[in-house]
Amino acid sequence: MNTKKIYYKMKKTLLLVAAGLLLITTAQAQKAEIGGFYGISFNSKIRTYYGEFKVDDKANYGGQLSIALSSETFVELMYNRTDTRVQYYRSQPFDISIEYFHIGGLQQLDIGSEMIAPFGNFTLGPTRFNIKNQVDLEGDGANYYSGDAWALSVALAGGAKIFLHERIGIRLQARLGMPMLFNGLYLGVGTGGVSSGASFRVPLVQFDLSAGLFLRL
Repeated sequence: MNTKKIYYKMKKTLLLVAAGLLLITTAQAQKAEIGGFYGISFNSKIRTYYGEFKVDDKANYGGQLSIALSSETFVELMYNRTDTRVQYYRSQPFDISIEYFHIGGLQQLDIGSEMIAPFGNFTLGPTRFNIKNQVDLEGDGANYYSGDAWALSVALAGGAKIFLHERIGIRLQARLGMPMLFNGLYLGVGTGGVSSGASFRVPLVQFDLSAGLFLRL
């Protein structure tokens, strides 16, 4: 089984876990929080077989589902997406989306306040890099690449929840996303069929700041 199929299975598993957790929460009246967020992502360069690619800083958005294990500890499912543009000296700029499908844990800190709850968060899961248009990476006009590549990634985050009401709050967060290095994945297909040498190595780091609303179920 190739790596791409493995990551598709991981994403499907995460969706099934999310549905299962939501059903369990509803059935057992377990405390849960669901919310969305919007922010800005500061992106490092991507270093690949072809050289360095500059990734523009752009908006990021997504959502999370948090299931309480105790009053301060949560299991969390998170989706985070950035639609950005990549600059490369041998080709025209091209558009790419970066998507995180993560599961992990969130730990709140009890500071004796009913309105503010600082927290730390760790998640991991697959990340998808999807090139939206055909790209001439080699600059020869003969080989064009498109499609997606996948990597396992981890993310560390910290922030605070501000409760506006018993069931509604604002979540402020800073997050560091780190896809792990990998080799041997094909970036896409060329005009003559599947590419045979486009190894895609992705030591990318994303730092994002976001804010959003959440609802206690």
